[in-house]
Amino acid sequence: MRLSDPKIQLIILGFICFCCPGMYNSQQGTGQFGLSSKDAEVGAHAGIALGCVFAFSSLFAGALFNIMGHRLLLILGGFSYVLYVGSYLAYNYIQSATFIVIASCLLGVGAGWLWTAQGAIMMGYPNESEKGKYFSMFWVIFNMGAILGNAIGAAIQWNDSAATGANTASYSAYMIIMTIGALLTIFLLPIDKVIRKDGTHVVKVKYSTPISELKSVLALFKDWRMLALTPMFWTSNWFYNYQFTSYNGSNFSVRTRGINSMTYWGAQVIASVLFGMFLDRVQWSRPTRARYGLILLTVVLLATYAGAFAFQTTFGPKDPIQEDGVWVRNPADFHNIDLVNNTSEFLGPYFLYFAFGVTDAMYQGFSYWLMGALTNDTNQAARFAGFYKFVQNLGTVLAPVVQTSTIGNVPSKGYNAEHATGKGMGELIVCAALIFIGVIGAFPVAFKAVQEHTVEENDDVVEGEKQETSIDDNKA
Repeated sequence: MRLSDPKIQLIILGFICFCCPGMYNSQQGTGQFGLSSKDAEVGAHAGIALGCVFAFSSLFAGALFNIMGHRLLLILGGFSYVLYVGSYLAYNYIQSATFIVIASCLLGVGAGWLWTAQGAIMMGYPNESEKGKYFSMFWVIFNMGAILGNAIGAAIQWNDSAATGANTASYSAYMIIMTIGALLTIFLLPIDKVIRKDGTHVVKVKYSTPISELKSVLALFKDWRMLALTPMFWTSNWFYNYQFTSYNGSNFSVRTRGINSMTYWGAQVIASVLFGMFLDRVQWSRPTRARYGLILLTVVLLATYAGAFAFQTTFGPKDPIQEDGVWVRNPADFHNIDLVNNTSEFLGPYFLYFAFGVTDAMYQGFSYWLMGALTNDTNQAARFAGFYKFVQNLGTVLAPVVQTSTIGNVPSKGYNAEHATGKGMGELIVCAALIFIGVIGAFPVAFKAVQEHTVEENDDVVEGEKQETSIDDNKA
């Protein structure tokens, strides 16, 4: 195996994300960003700051990628995750929300750089027949990080069933692993030294100036394919707010949240492999795979969110109710499902959370696969990835606003008076509506824009030509 092989480079990238955003996801997936419920507002403010900066950092990160290369962006992005978790650790001692917000802004910059570089490599390195395979390889490694992170947190706090947030040991473990991930960037090669098995370089780059990059980025806002996919991009992280906070964070004990979150990311591992194989199925043409992939995604989404509405209307997060001065349900009667103490009640919501993980992998996987089907060059893939993360994070910023609004906390009587459905139903309705609007927007791209072979229109980068030296001569 050669270090210069695109797959080896992707695997290294996967482990960087395993350690950095993987640990971040495990922290976020336990609900309330690892804080106790009484400090949830701090996490919400930090999330808004992170999302805003992340969005605008991503928009121009593609240009920085094409001018500066990916290694600098990835190492700085990796260390921004370490600082972010450190701010939460510090909060346990100094209760400074300001430090968390500042660290969140810096993470927004770093994460925008990291994820844009990741998207460019994942979409630009593979051949046309391996786009799904590269996504699934990356997604498996990356999500194993979240599984490990939740396993660490659950193990450390397993006997602390009364805990409402993560403790010092959990945060410290996250920081150590994230630091290792940031340092793994030393094993990444410059793009022009990455060589496929047939001896071709991934791309042959002509020098790109800052002005030409800016023009190329702004041109994406006139590209009908990107505009059609904007609703899907917008929603691709929106549902996290409902799933992580309103669902997992509000209904389960801390140790059960950790197990649920492990399951969520484990479901993504399984779904990414199977869906990636489906999208690369050689028996079908690429346009056929695009259409079938979108239809399959739609069916799975319909089944999952039908289950979500069933959960929400039967016993979701509930508000206390008082009639004639008597508590019909007292303020302490919130669901706090525990996998040990409430096993029978736990199983149904547990499998629904598994389904949420499946749909996340399929929704984001199809987004990346579609963008990869529209270009083969790494420079344009970087711009696509930056645009994707820009739109995605604008949606992430507004999701908590809906969650805390009147819409997100629809009164019980508006839906199911018998079961007294409380907060969360309105948020779920908005979330599901946006998801299916995103699916509708993807139809013209999947059915019209995906061709059997991609013809590049960009003239500053051309596909790598056959090199005179053999692969053996280029071993690293």
